[in-house]
Amino acid sequence: MKKKLLTLFLAMSMGCFAQAQQAIEGFEGDVFPPEGWTIYDNGVGVLQSWTRINPGDAFLPAYEGDYAAFIDREDVPDGNIAQEWLVTPSVTVTGENPALHFYSRLTLNGDQGTNYMIMLSTGSDPSDLGSYISLQEWTEYEINPQQQEYNEIFVPIPEAYIGQQVYLAFVMEGDNQDRWLIDNVSFDESYCLEPYDVIISDITDTSATVSWTGNGETQWELEIMAADDQPSGSGVIAEENTYIITDIGIGAYKVYLRAICSETSQSPWIGPFYFDNMNSFSGVVNYDSDGDEVCDTPLAGVEVVVTIGDEQISLYTDDEGYYSLGQLEYDSLDVSIQVNAPYGFEAMPLYQDNLDLSNDDATVDFCYDMPDPVTDLAVTLIPTNLARPGFVSHYDLLVKNNGTVAVASATVSITFDDDKLDFDDASEPYTVAGNVLTFEVTDIPALSTKNIDVDFYLLTPPDNEEGDVLTYTSEVTIAENENTPEDNTAVLDQTVVNANDPNDITVHEGDEITIDEAEGYLHYTIRFQNVGTASAVNIKLHNVLDDNFEWDTFEPLASSHDYVVARQGNLLEYRFDEIYLADSTSDEPASHGYVTYRIKPKSSVVLGDTFESTADIYFDFNAAVVTNTANTEIIELLGVDQYTVNNFVLYPNPVSDRLYFGSQNGEELTSVQVYDVNGKLCMEQNNPQGDINVQTLQPGLYFIKLSTQATVQNMKFIKK
Repeated sequence: MKKKLLTLFLAMSMGCFAQAQQAIEGFEGDVFPPEGWTIYDNGVGVLQSWTRINPGDAFLPAYEGDYAAFIDREDVPDGNIAQEWLVTPSVTVTGENPALHFYSRLTLNGDQGTNYMIMLSTGSDPSDLGSYISLQEWTEYEINPQQQEYNEIFVPIPEAYIGQQVYLAFVMEGDNQDRWLIDNVSFDESYCLEPYDVIISDITDTSATVSWTGNGETQWELEIMAADDQPSGSGVIAEENTYIITDIGIGAYKVYLRAICSETSQSPWIGPFYFDNMNSFSGVVNYDSDGDEVCDTPLAGVEVVVTIGDEQISLYTDDEGYYSLGQLEYDSLDVSIQVNAPYGFEAMPLYQDNLDLSNDDATVDFCYDMPDPVTDLAVTLIPTNLARPGFVSHYDLLVKNNGTVAVASATVSITFDDDKLDFDDASEPYTVAGNVLTFEVTDIPALSTKNIDVDFYLLTPPDNEEGDVLTYTSEVTIAENENTPEDNTAVLDQTVVNANDPNDITVHEGDEITIDEAEGYLHYTIRFQNVGTASAVNIKLHNVLDDNFEWDTFEPLASSHDYVVARQGNLLEYRFDEIYLADSTSDEPASHGYVTYRIKPKSSVVLGDTFESTADIYFDFNAAVVTNTANTEIIELLGVDQYTVNNFVLYPNPVSDRLYFGSQNGEELTSVQVYDVNGKLCMEQNNPQGDINVQTLQPGLYFIKLSTQATVQNMKFIKK
């Protein structure tokens, strides 16, 4: 049926939308946009603009009639975000519970990363996009749970706007996103209100009770499904504001709810509301830290190995020594539990028993005696965002006391490339001498971690170009002898980029290591960001450890938020339950998070072996965000073959006495400096003749700085 034209929709003398539900704008007139409607954009992605569908298009159907308003997807350049605006004529808000009412449809299954918004302005100029405020925003699954079906949408207009003239705008935001169709736009003076105060209680193995508060209605509709299913839009009818869910099995579920005001008027769906009837058990690992025979100090970050039948799961205690294992589909089970405490603790006997999980309060606690004295500090530099020219890069410097005795003081340094970086700021007092940043850290308790925030500014091109590698060398030193000095130094190789993907995985050691370096740890950081339009309640990270790793050497190091991590074989799962991570639209700085861990390669790895790592990031029950793959190969980079970077050559490497170098494009070298890992200048030559005698250097890793009139190149070598 053809719709009435907008001239009827306006009802100028009485104000727009003067009736309980005004005439529908179905975009069926002779022109688009209809009279009084306007189209704007933010200047990005100008190839596409709001239009309307062609009649009879099966891929782009109307909700009713021949036409619907339509905005196509567009791949915009340089990672920019396009906004496409379709603005109504000025309307007078009237009624008791006013709402914008329309039907929405998308075209692609899955979440393409689009944001959909209804904006409102009380200004006199509809083209003043800065005057609009957001009434409601959705992700793709939120606005259309079934993307290729029309979904009825109500957007309440706040009471404060009743009696005012307003513009309403349909805004799609994204890059290479989904398409958007809207149809049958109208205004309701009194729309059906959503229920509220939803509570799920009395959860058993087979049932649960849902209760809520209504607004005088006598009917409601509920849809109940497994937690990872998508809603269909229809469910069961309840005649009271309490409903008992029956005939469910052990698992995780969610509930959607709406009010039914009449046969033709229903409120928007609200939810999901999650619940589960699965069981769990937990415990605390403590130790006697002062010899008073009282077990009162939590043992954080230790591995708790739980064996259930043929399955073995590794859990890791949090800062309070707490561990837990949930999502169990049993009322009781036989378990074996082994705690692997750090060096210095006496081995804990294996725990074996049958646990009663029926009341979900089974606990297994462990208590260690006072350990033997062990001195062991480690240092790690974690990149918490990407390295981009012209921007500040943020780092988390971890000074971790893995020992069982406190350390009174330690010196921590970061050596950086001052030709590419300017030190910006740090959260602790510091000194800077040339390209060495130093901290004096005091009072480091046993089995604890101190964090220092460090910022560096990346110089703009040509000092930093995409693909360049920034090398940071961190070192911690103390007066005492250490039990494991090999983790006192850490090298971070970070690649300079221009685009900013907020979800990624980075291997600190870079894409190449030597066979000697493969005897130590590889460090990984997984970053994530909530780029949706609402907070993420729960977040999961899945990461498969490469077969070339010794999986049981996995050790969590740091994170931005409290988490629970479990390892089953080579599958890692980090869980951030009830994290409520802010969305980037409302609070960009608080929308980021990360985790960092370390793991050792197998002793059997050889030249040419590789390590691959990819993470899947789940925001609530959305599809996984898949990161890049971090690749590292064991190569003979530091062997007798020459080492070539950016037209500079260095050989042999490792070296015993004479180290040869030069520029392959004929540039004359003006100076050569050799630095140790602490940034101390060890040797220097002006106008060098192509080699330098390093015989007097102590064995170890060094950096050589090769300078010409136009170029500076930093390279690494090993003195045998």
